[in-house]
Amino acid sequence: MSDLRIEGLTITYGGAKALDNLSIEVKTGEFVALLGANGAGKTTTLRATSGLMRPAAGKIFFDGVEITKVPGHKRTALGIGHVPEGRQIFPDHSVEENLQLGSFVRRKHRAETTQSLEDMYGLFPRLKERNKQAGGTLSGGEAQMLAIARALMSRPKILMLDEPSLGLAPQLVLELFKYLKRLHAEQGLTILLVEQQARLALQLAERAYILERGAVKIEGKSKDLINDPRVAEAYLGTAS
Repeated sequence: MSDLRIEGLTITYGGAKALDNLSIEVKTGEFVALLGANGAGKTTTLRATSGLMRPAAGKIFFDGVEITKVPGHKRTALGIGHVPEGRQIFPDHSVEENLQLGSFVRRKHRAETTQSLEDMYGLFPRLKERNKQAGGTLSGGEAQMLAIARALMSRPKILMLDEPSLGLAPQLVLELFKYLKRLHAEQGLTILLVEQQARLALQLAERAYILERGAVKIEGKSKDLINDPRVAEAYLGTAS
């Protein structure tokens, strides 16, 4: 059974198709990258999956159950974690308050929430150092760590990340990707990553889909795509 399956998804903006009969699959325990130029439909795919956008056609399945019409907050409870572009943490709330808000869907399980909080501080020690600090005072890298940790507080089965490296210095990008690799390797977390830095994404992910105009143009194993001349020229900044 796959964690996530999207079949024939179509989403329109004022008559224009942001997604055009899109079909992708992310199997349990996989690390999959979703690549493409700006406007290709990557963010729209994540937003539709987490319930923030309603498709004009197509279906979304999660753990073998259709969730196309399930409200967004219920999808979080089902195990879909979404780290949106721009982080969107609460700037006036402390780091710890932001994390606790991430566990809202599991608020009835206090012991579990406490354990999740300790797990996040273990994964991101810098957040523990700043747990009483307001979210809006964090550096870009720290804010991105907080956004990821907040999504993980709901104990998702799949973690979707939208451009996590955006606005970060190169060294912080490498550090962030190290955390993602650790999450996947050590915890077996299923990850769907949208990322402009295609080469880094392909080095992390096992498989990738490359979108163009709302549809899948190329798909395959990352080790094959990173050496594909079509991918190299269009998305990796090199020509073979």
